[in-house]
Amino acid sequence: MSPEEKERQRIINKMVSNARAIISNQVAIPLGVYKMDQIMRWLEPYKRTDDVDMSIFRDYDLHIDDLPVGTERLQWNIEKLIILEKEFDENNRMFKADILRKCRKLIDTYASDESKESEGKIG
Repeated sequence: MSPEEKERQRIINKMVSNARAIISNQVAIPLGVYKMDQIMRWLEPYKRTDDVDMSIFRDYDLHIDDLPVGTERLQWNIEKLIILEKEFDENNRMFKADILRKCRKLIDTYASDESKESEGKIG
């Protein structure tokens, strides 16, 4: 495997891990999507024409662009943050099903056969 292929696989493994974290609620959707956007930027130089379309993550991110995500939320006034939660909830309602489906697609497409077996998904 070439160094480029190794780097692509390393990034894909991060993407699959993040997709699993989103589906399992180990990470909230806003932060999971933020991480996915970072991963997509890292993967850009190694992108292939047959890669899974990940535009749903960019679409969601555009809708929450002005809202605080992750530890940034700790710096906000709690009352303002509570008000902004309504916007998060609305965006989550609009995008959640499609994001979860896309995460499942990423796992099914890019996870190794060994990790699929450990999830009981081969069959």
